Amino acid sequence: MMQPRRQKITVLTVLAGILLLIALSVSGGTIQQWLWMNQVGYAVIFWRLLAVRWGLAALAFAVVLAATWLNLRIAARNIEKNPSTGEDFDTSQIFPTARGIPVVLGSLKILVALGALLLAIVFALTFYAEWDTFVRFYWGGAMGQVDPIYGKDVGFYLFRLPFYQLIQNSLNGLALINLLAASVAYGFFGVFQAGWRSWVRHDHTAFRHLAGLLIVVLASWAWGYFLDRYELLYGQIGIVYGVGYTAYHITRISFWIMLAASVVLVALVAVSLVVKRFRGFLLLSAGGFLLLYAVVVIVLPGVIQKYKVAPSELQLETPFLKHNIAFTRKAFQLDRIQEQTYPALQDLTLKDIADNRETIDNIRLWDWRPILDTYRQTQEIRLYYQFYDVDVGRYHLADGYHQVMLSARELAAQLPPKAKTWVNQYLQFTHGYGLVMNFVSKKTTEGLPDYIIENIPPQSGYGIDVNQPAVYYGENSPGYRIVATNVKEFDYPRGDNNVYTSYGGSGGILLDAWWKRLLFSWTQSDVNILLSSYIEPSSRIQIWRGVKERVARIAPFLKVDDDPYLVLSGGRLYWIQDLYTVSDRFPYAQPYKKAFDRINYIRNAAKAVVDVYNGSVSFYITDPKDPLLGAYREAFPGVFKPLDALPADLKAHLRYPENLFAIQADLYRTYHMTDPQVFYNQEDLWSFPQEKYAGQAIPVEPYYILMRLPGEKTLQYLLMTPFTPQNRDNMIAWMAARCDFPEYGQLLVYQLPKERLIYGPIQVEAMIDQNTRISEQLSLWDQRGSRVIRGNLVVIPIENAFLYVEPVYLTAEGINIPQLKRVIAIYGDKVVMAATLDEAINTLFGATPAPQPETTVRAPVQNQVLDRVREIFQSAQQDLQQGRWAEYGQAMEDLKKILAEPGK
Repeated sequence: MMQPRRQKITVLTVLAGILLLIALSVSGGTIQQWLWMNQVGYAVIFWRLLAVRWGLAALAFAVVLAATWLNLRIAARNIEKNPSTGEDFDTSQIFPTARGIPVVLGSLKILVALGALLLAIVFALTFYAEWDTFVRFYWGGAMGQVDPIYGKDVGFYLFRLPFYQLIQNSLNGLALINLLAASVAYGFFGVFQAGWRSWVRHDHTAFRHLAGLLIVVLASWAWGYFLDRYELLYGQIGIVYGVGYTAYHITRISFWIMLAASVVLVALVAVSLVVKRFRGFLLLSAGGFLLLYAVVVIVLPGVIQKYKVAPSELQLETPFLKHNIAFTRKAFQLDRIQEQTYPALQDLTLKDIADNRETIDNIRLWDWRPILDTYRQTQEIRLYYQFYDVDVGRYHLADGYHQVMLSARELAAQLPPKAKTWVNQYLQFTHGYGLVMNFVSKKTTEGLPDYIIENIPPQSGYGIDVNQPAVYYGENSPGYRIVATNVKEFDYPRGDNNVYTSYGGSGGILLDAWWKRLLFSWTQSDVNILLSSYIEPSSRIQIWRGVKERVARIAPFLKVDDDPYLVLSGGRLYWIQDLYTVSDRFPYAQPYKKAFDRINYIRNAAKAVVDVYNGSVSFYITDPKDPLLGAYREAFPGVFKPLDALPADLKAHLRYPENLFAIQADLYRTYHMTDPQVFYNQEDLWSFPQEKYAGQAIPVEPYYILMRLPGEKTLQYLLMTPFTPQNRDNMIAWMAARCDFPEYGQLLVYQLPKERLIYGPIQVEAMIDQNTRISEQLSLWDQRGSRVIRGNLVVIPIENAFLYVEPVYLTAEGINIPQLKRVIAIYGDKVVMAATLDEAINTLFGATPAPQPETTVRAPVQNQVLDRVREIFQSAQQDLQQGRWAEYGQAMEDLKKILAEPGK
């Protein structure tokens, strides 16, 4: 008798240990989150979300536990009665079941309790995760626009309907599980038995129990059919997303029929509780219900769609196509786009070039991929620094308004192997240092970027000061760091020595109590935090230091953009993170599946500004009319500030987000067609153009540009992309988004003439390839020991014409430092290559002939031969000096062949 008891004690002990570990993990993570949210100043979000999450979970747990326990308890009591005689069993004895498996009735009660507990936990976790659905439901309001089918405000679909569906699905699932559990139990223990003479024999009390559960199931189905009418706005039958002809005239009515059938079934079940002869009719009724569903919900809509709608699809679906077009354009703000024509003439003159000198001077010649390699090779300085990304921006310098590229010199994710001690990793190497910044269109004589800010400490020849260069919070800052300890932090290298510092900012949680050190030892899985003697009460632990992760943890109800960008303002460094409100519940709007999973509504509702040194995060409203942001502003008062509260210099660096622009441009390719017939026939479908990079055709990505729009006098910062017709390479339009205030966010589309050819990017790439002089020169360079990289082709609208520019980089084998060596410029049918953009433009427009060494190509073949001889000789000299005898011998053989046949 003792052995089972010991086993039971062992099982309970293990179970208690597991529950304790789970409790410690949950409570430890919650306390850490509270300390952190309090430190960054957003305790209001923490407490509100904590209340909502645990409130929903507790309510779901209590309701499900009570309902399930009551249901299974009733079933257990009914099972305790003899199904044949109604006599009670002695609960202390073992009785045989219908399947001959002995079960102790006392154990049955334990199983009932455990089953109810497990189901309650599952539902509690489900509701815990649906906190955002409740927040939108409780604090959301109207949107001011109604859907054309049911006449309801769109806010009903964004805020109310998802919560109603959550409750209905949960009720339906709970009722079905309880009905199934009770039915299985009754059948297993013989309370219900099937026979030849009587198709089912049952206990009356058990029947009433199951009938009550069945009524709840059917009632939830009826409610579900009522809600399914609205769900038609997110379905697709045929070509229309949302309610189409079949859904409106057939499926919508079918759901009403099924709702009525569910109510009839409820009535039949209720009557069968009183009139026993109806019980045999229930199974037949259930079969009829399923048959009705198959006919009116599945078969009939398909038949109508195939034989009535398909032959006259355009005529019947036209009113519904209008809804789809209008609501998709509204959901993605395509209805705000200002459309105009662009003549794309070939009438540029040198005067036009001179009048647009600022645009020419800001044409981007440096691509982020080659320049990132250059940054890493020339500006990382030490192994423990790393550049992870390159951003673009614009700055007013002493000599004018310039587009620039910049990148933060962050701490490398991994220290060199010999430096990987705990003190080094977490106490001493705590931050990156400074940034680099260069002009997008300038280079040195060696072909390297013309830096505005460079080196360590940051140096600038353009009067820009960096007062606080330490980078404690960055784009790629995993793990934690502890600052302001007894260990001096490495600040930056200076000659053969290093400069050290101690953190003096407000970023991080104070470790001023033993329990905090114990807590973070647990949450960070590092006992050294508790044991280290270097940590003082004034020390701070910095966690969640990555910009995107930091912002997402503070505001998990917003979607973060993929690319936070660096800004230098007032001598301090900041990250700007674009934030979106999204939904997949905007009626009739076409879903977009390439970003944020599946959405059909998006707004760039807010921006977060993160201090690189202190890690402070401030949220600013960029779309005060967004109803989703309005709900969050109600739920979390004081979190979002008006955009006017953002310092003017920081505001001047805001830019239209590339992610949002790419989504809008992608959808606009189709939804610029507002005529239903044109849309149906897809007569004017657009595509993103292709360009060549690294020898492969890739889509042209949107790019920022500083230019004057046609007919305007002010230089503006824009995000733009060209379009081509579907399956064609010529350019058909270009789209731009303004980034400067007060017109920030305005979208423009310039449509090109369709009656004549305007070259698209891939056609221009072909013109470059077909230019024999340029292709020969590039092929000559792209030999052993060097590699040619042709950068992004940039399309520049100037006045009423297009100028195309493509940079050419050269990198030596084994030393990945791309150098900007040539610039290819294309206007009309003329293609030239020169050492600089100015020389290429002068050659294009006939101002002065390009200097011979920098022309498109060294025309005489003899010059090419001499160049090749010099290249081989220099390589041979290097091989000789480094003792590479095999390579030296091969170089001499190559020289002999060339000298033997100089004409080839």
